Amino acid sequence: MPSVTSTASVAFALTLSINLTASTAYADHDDGHFIIGYINHPRVNDFYKPIIKRAYEQIGIDVNFEKVGGKRGLKLLNEGMTDADVIRYDVVTKDNPNVIAIEPQLSRGASFLLCVKSVVCHADIINDPTAVIAVTTRFFKNVEQQRNKFEANFYEFDDFYHVVELIKTGRFDYAIAPSDFSELNIFDEYGFTHIPLVEHKLVHVINKKHLHLKDKLSEAIAIQLKIHQTRQPNEM
Repeated sequence: MPSVTSTASVAFALTLSINLTASTAYADHDDGHFIIGYINHPRVNDFYKPIIKRAYEQIGIDVNFEKVGGKRGLKLLNEGMTDADVIRYDVVTKDNPNVIAIEPQLSRGASFLLCVKSVVCHADIINDPTAVIAVTTRFFKNVEQQRNKFEANFYEFDDFYHVVELIKTGRFDYAIAPSDFSELNIFDEYGFTHIPLVEHKLVHVINKKHLHLKDKLSEAIAIQLKIHQTRQPNEM
């Protein structure tokens, strides 16, 4: 009969093996295949993912897209558990040392204050101690300020759709959500007043272990953006 010590050793080895297997399912890639995170956002799903997919195909890399949250996605990328993220504000490189921005920028984006029509709406509402605001995660990183610098009451959510739905259904009078300005007609349709609070470049980002691909990716993304811009409206 095996001893308690030997049984415990076997159990530990099995646990370690399982944990390593789970980690390397993300971490161990070669340059032929990438796992790319993305935030659940209409513009990311419909526009930026296809551009990034074609750019990687152009340089011979297959990609799988994994839906991630704002904070979790950057944590996975910074730790090398994913290879890239479809699109982020350029400021993410400041607090994630292993994340590299790829030029050219994909677009420009802003964090928009959204207000229902029945309330006062101005940029300084974020300093109103009576205001209750739904925000997407990383808003405070995007404006490069600590949460306690503002006096409003903030509730953070990880999904763009959720935040918009909260204000659309009247659970909040105010929300702050990211956009590349393409959703302004949707905000108007919902009856939201919208004010840009801070603007940043929107860029594709990779883990620094793939730094050797930076120039190739940059060139491929530039080509795909140019192809998109030259397409006729009925080809979009």
